[in-house]
Amino acid sequence: MSEPAPASKSDLGALIPVLGLCGFASTFTMRLIDPLVPTLAGEFGQSVHQIAFIATAFSSCYALGQPFLGPIADSVGKLRSISACLAALCVLSMLAAFATSFGALLVLRAAGGVMAGGVIPAAMAAIGDRAPMAERQIMLGRFLVIMIIGQMAGATFSGLVADYIGWRAVLVIAGVLAGGGALLVRLALKPRPDAARARLSLAGAIKSYKAVFANPRSKLLYLLVLLEGSLVFGLSPFIAAILHERSNTSSSQAGLVIGAMGLGGLVYGVLTRILVERVGPRQMMRYGGLAVALAYFAFTPPAPWWTAIGIFLLTGFGFFLLHGTFQAQATELAPTARGSAMALFACFFFMGHATGPLVMGALLNLLGTQQALIVFGIGIGVLGLVTPRLLPPLGSRS
Repeated sequence: MSEPAPASKSDLGALIPVLGLCGFASTFTMRLIDPLVPTLAGEFGQSVHQIAFIATAFSSCYALGQPFLGPIADSVGKLRSISACLAALCVLSMLAAFATSFGALLVLRAAGGVMAGGVIPAAMAAIGDRAPMAERQIMLGRFLVIMIIGQMAGATFSGLVADYIGWRAVLVIAGVLAGGGALLVRLALKPRPDAARARLSLAGAIKSYKAVFANPRSKLLYLLVLLEGSLVFGLSPFIAAILHERSNTSSSQAGLVIGAMGLGGLVYGVLTRILVERVGPRQMMRYGGLAVALAYFAFTPPAPWWTAIGIFLLTGFGFFLLHGTFQAQATELAPTARGSAMALFACFFFMGHATGPLVMGALLNLLGTQQALIVFGIGIGVLGLVTPRLLPPLGSRS
């Protein structure tokens, strides 16, 4: 199978906003629970660590669904796959809004993680199919701008809505957005009539994954992105609880802090072209890891809750400096099987999402908040420094 031909600039102009809105709907639901951890702990009579496990379940299922969703997207078409996953996410979010037990909420959020996982990797693969490599990181940055607003809105409005209407309304809103995204992609975008697609089969899926791992860079890239996901998002489910313990913050205040990570990503998205052209991917990776480390160290001493907004804005900006370069490299691992390559990328990244809170929870119990933050800060700083040597970006300057 030959590499897909890049699309025209006019086609890309229509593709990015629509796929960005689909990414918005997916990421909106991704961090909904984080500001609600203390609220849900009281609602269902569970500990903070048990409620935080909902985030682990969502991320685990997001990751574990990827090996199946990638070949499906390559076979039936990435746009069709995105639409179907968003429709299912809509139904699951609505059902979760009426959950009457911790177990039911856990299962529904886990299933929602599988469906959310079928949106963003397929969207990035679709962009990879159409954008030439020279423009791809910039195009992905534009896609991330809209997607990140969804993540920011999900965390921020989750807390606000929960304080004034109730946590169940948060999940209803998430369901409406997912349903709207499913309808939009069906109405506004059409699958490419000349796209060559392999018939869906186990043999075809195995062939696609063999093509991905035939590239010697694949294994190292996936390992690095797993570590990145763990070190950056291991803290997220505990932010609200840490702030509540320090300053008795509300869900809405915690949501503003967590949402600031998305604002940092938005700054990255706006500046992507300047950063790529003037700083270069290698330095972006170094600065990204060091920025997140600095933010963790700044969050270590107790301080007024509102100071954490700037800290997590820096966290989000640093994360995307590092992650944006990883994403661009992942789109080039296997040009003839991009859906599968990006699905594996998301699989390993969200396995990091899933394992990170378990590691952070253990460190919080063993070492306490300050020491746990220092350990994670050192880890992400070292990752940012060594990654450009271990996996230099293709075609970049040092």
